[in-house]
Amino acid sequence: MDGRCCNTYFRQDQLKTLHDTLRKNSSAIQDAIKKDTGILDAECAIEFALAISEVKELYSSLDPVKDLEEEYRIANGKDASDRREPGGIVYIEPQKRHTSFFSIVAPLSAALAAGNCIKLDITLHTLPSLLRNLLQQALDSDIFAIASSEPSPEFLSKCILVLQEAQPGSPAYMQLISRSDARVIAVVDRTADLALAAESLVTARFSFGGTSPYAPDLILVNEFVKKDFLEHALQHLVRCLTSSAATNGVIAEKPGARFLSMITQKGERMEHILNSIQKKEEWNTKLITKGDGGVVLELQPQSPQATSLSVKISEPIFAITAVTSLDHAIDMATNDASEASLLATYHFASPKHAKYLAQFIKSDVSFINHVPLPILLGPAAPSSHPINLETRYSPSQFTRPVPQFITPPPRQAALGSILRDQTLKRLILELMEDATKEIRVSKRPESIATGFFQQGIFIGLGIYGIPLVTGIGVSVWYAVRAAMERWR
Repeated sequence: MDGRCCNTYFRQDQLKTLHDTLRKNSSAIQDAIKKDTGILDAECAIEFALAISEVKELYSSLDPVKDLEEEYRIANGKDASDRREPGGIVYIEPQKRHTSFFSIVAPLSAALAAGNCIKLDITLHTLPSLLRNLLQQALDSDIFAIASSEPSPEFLSKCILVLQEAQPGSPAYMQLISRSDARVIAVVDRTADLALAAESLVTARFSFGGTSPYAPDLILVNEFVKKDFLEHALQHLVRCLTSSAATNGVIAEKPGARFLSMITQKGERMEHILNSIQKKEEWNTKLITKGDGGVVLELQPQSPQATSLSVKISEPIFAITAVTSLDHAIDMATNDASEASLLATYHFASPKHAKYLAQFIKSDVSFINHVPLPILLGPAAPSSHPINLETRYSPSQFTRPVPQFITPPPRQAALGSILRDQTLKRLILELMEDATKEIRVSKRPESIATGFFQQGIFIGLGIYGIPLVTGIGVSVWYAVRAAMERWR
């Protein structure tokens, strides 16, 4: 590590070479993706395009003039309070089954743009084998290497770790960990646009082979609209439940042993997940429809106190269950005590109802009335970091803060005088007087916003109170009138 990665022009050259190499091998890469996953041609194109777009955008984000100005801020008498420097070495363990090309290129290019050296753990499937050769061809051998064996704990302790599948027991500060085993739940309220909800959730569950960590594991549908929602969903499910590989032209007249093995393994994984769901004693499982491309299930709880389905689904299995209200949906989504928060939630409802759901269902991110399609590619976003919908990683995640200050803080002179001469009672009194001054309470708005429960009370009063008061008033009027006629 001779510091060359800190040079902005060097990083630009590396990103340019990487983009050129991937761009010129577009067809070979997409063919390898199809052989490894059997996903549709359009999905291969999307994965490839978004991955190399990452490289292109990172190249554009580098500004040598700005970087030079920031480097010399101290020399020019300015604070560098936001200064950051590369972590040094980034070790990447990518996920292997879901969009592996994107999952490798995204962290690699972000780490490179931040000025790090990179070591990549890569397997021997068709795509990684091709990608291994292309990356070694594109990148300087002094800053990039493929791991040939499992690195030692001592080496890893000095690296920024990108862990897209492994879940360490005690995450460290310099680890970017994807919570790939955390669940995703969708809620479809009776106020939702059912056609939009059905199309969005079917797309999220079945795109890219149904393996995205952000695909919904369970869909909670209000019981009053469940039938209509299913009708809308089945219109889109027809194309998904047929074998994607067969309609994609991937299967030749004599499919190879590797492809047949892949199809068999996928079927076995689906059966394993279905068996896990069916073994849940608190739930009855109703098979709505099944095809080569996936399964549609309706889950029926044995009792109102049934706990939520705690199975992470990484196959094209569309599972729904009915709920009676927003509060029932909240209870169903949050009653798994072993789960601190969900990976994501999708709320299809009116904005006010969606706000209520998003407030009380804890998740790393919530989406209202849409599923952002870019999030379906790549691994789960690193936990405890702001999520970027277009990519999973940013260069800042591969740096550490190292601020530099040349300007003393505002109280420097006063505190220095007190510390040097503790007999300066006037300065001490001024300091204490300012610190112990009572906090002035800020004026609060007189009108308080009407909450969800208050709205329910007002609606109830409107429905029952007004007719009751009207009835009493009419009764009193007739009683008074009858009394007056009697006294005449």
